[in-house]
Amino acid sequence: MFDRLLSLLVAVSLALLVWLYARSRDQELLDNVPIPVEVVLSPRQVDHYSLEVAGPAQVPVSFTGPPQRIKELQGMLQRKELRVVVTITVPAERLDQARYSDVAEVEAGMIHAPVGVTPIVPEGRNRISYTLHRLVERRLPVRFVSVRDAPTGLVILDPASVLVRGPREVLDRAIDIPTQPSELPARPLHAPGSPAVGRVTLATDLEGRPISAFPPWVQVRVPVQARKQYELADIPVQFLCPPNFSLRPKFIDERAGKISLKLTGPAQDEPPRVFAYIDLTREKFTSGLNHEKPQLQLPRDFQLAQPPPRTIAFELVPADFVPGGLDRAVSPP
Repeated sequence: MFDRLLSLLVAVSLALLVWLYARSRDQELLDNVPIPVEVVLSPRQVDHYSLEVAGPAQVPVSFTGPPQRIKELQGMLQRKELRVVVTITVPAERLDQARYSDVAEVEAGMIHAPVGVTPIVPEGRNRISYTLHRLVERRLPVRFVSVRDAPTGLVILDPASVLVRGPREVLDRAIDIPTQPSELPARPLHAPGSPAVGRVTLATDLEGRPISAFPPWVQVRVPVQARKQYELADIPVQFLCPPNFSLRPKFIDERAGKISLKLTGPAQDEPPRVFAYIDLTREKFTSGLNHEKPQLQLPRDFQLAQPPPRTIAFELVPADFVPGGLDRAVSPP
């Protein structure tokens, strides 16, 4: 009787081993598949932080299962239907910090593979590093940024300050919010005496971190500035010569190389700087006596308050000629 029971137990054991072997032969392995991971904040904290994920948001996962199920899994991967969502929450004891960093761990139970497929997540490679930046609101003054030189006159911004939302560590250091680099608004042609009015948008980042302003733009108003007339005497006239010029420019006398001008422009303490020159690059000049009107470079917002300068007489002599009068050959700034 005992021999029969022993024989039956051995037969069952052999049958089980055969079944397990056959089943193991019917398994396939899909190794090191990168699975995208989306790290999200809990709904009750999502409005209070900005999330920054360090590095690629994915983990390598291996899968084992029957061939038919593995084929189904491959279809899901091709359609990008398989991903992991990890919800994170800032601990209560860290809520007062401007920055919070941690790692999100991906576990096999988070991966929703087809039934019969077992995901295998390698230890140590299942972590996604992230940083949370606490968002706050600050009211900051607005600073106009010009694409050209800084405006010399009064520029009025409306509103003068705006509510800015962004990372606390950035706004705690900010002293203002700049506009996007912009041109000053132009005065209307039909009413040159009216103030110039325009609209510019505000910056959308500070120190490389995104911010938002309310409102996102301001009105720029440039009032009509007080103007003043200036009389400038003894402005030296210089020469603009082409490269390798074989002639040397020379005034008849020192007085001929100076002009006087009347300008109007914004009221300021210092007189405006004017550059006057004779352009010898525009046409072909010959040796001997020549006549030409000087060109002028005026500061911004300045205009002549007189007719253009008179024609000036000058000589062009060979370059090795030793001049007896005044000569200047330079390039304008």
